[in-house]
Amino acid sequence: MQSLPDEMSPALTRVCRLYEKLDKTSTELLKSVYSDDIVFRDPLHEVRGLTALNAYFSGLYMNVAAIDFVFHHPLGPMQAQAAGPADEGNEQGLAWSVQGASRLEFRDGKVIQHRDFFDAGELLYEQVPVLRNVIGLLKRRMD
Repeated sequence: MQSLPDEMSPALTRVCRLYEKLDKTSTELLKSVYSDDIVFRDPLHEVRGLTALNAYFSGLYMNVAAIDFVFHHPLGPMQAQAAGPADEGNEQGLAWSVQGASRLEFRDGKVIQHRDFFDAGELLYEQVPVLRNVIGLLKRRMD
């Protein structure tokens, strides 16, 4: 269990602790930190409601062997930088690392809005060896 910054609110600390133990067998724990009317967005999906969020996370974690989140200092009273880097094991047993940030809004100690920010290309396309090489070449040419 990583040490968290002292300035984190108790509600934000609960969210971080949940993500430290979240896996495909424990998505029912989401209800301990998310409101029933949660709106969750990432670059690929928008999910509304706790039941839909649980289904979304269950699907995401289905083929993940292990995932780790590193939490950094909150950026403000209603925001936190989190989930970067996350190492996810894919079907071939390879480790992936994706940098990102999350913006959380709370009501009565539970998250009502959760928005994840990360480069979807880094998550999807840059993990395929041939595409990774092409994208790396394009990025170097743009610099």
